[in-house]
Amino acid sequence: MVVVVKKSGGNEAFDGEKIIKSIEKAAIDAGYSLDRIKNIIDETIKDITEEAGKSGEIDTDAIRDSIFNRFEKNESSIVKSWKNFDAKYKP
Repeated sequence: MVVVVKKSGGNEAFDGEKIIKSIEKAAIDAGYSLDRIKNIIDETIKDITEEAGKSGEIDTDAIRDSIFNRFEKNESSIVKSWKNFDAKYKP
């Protein structure tokens, strides 16, 4: 089981659905097709799961950084949309 270390210091089991929903929202907002979104999500979840599985845990910042680094070159509009959402709705 992979554990996610939260910013608050707590831990919870890795839940790929949370990542999927975040990517979906940002990609839809950025104008991506549903087929393209599915491919992006499948590849991203696989990579993050493999990365986290190496040590058995991963923190939320590492997940976010991994996603942003992965998308920065070819999917930068998703990153922009995600950051805009965070700036608007997260403290």
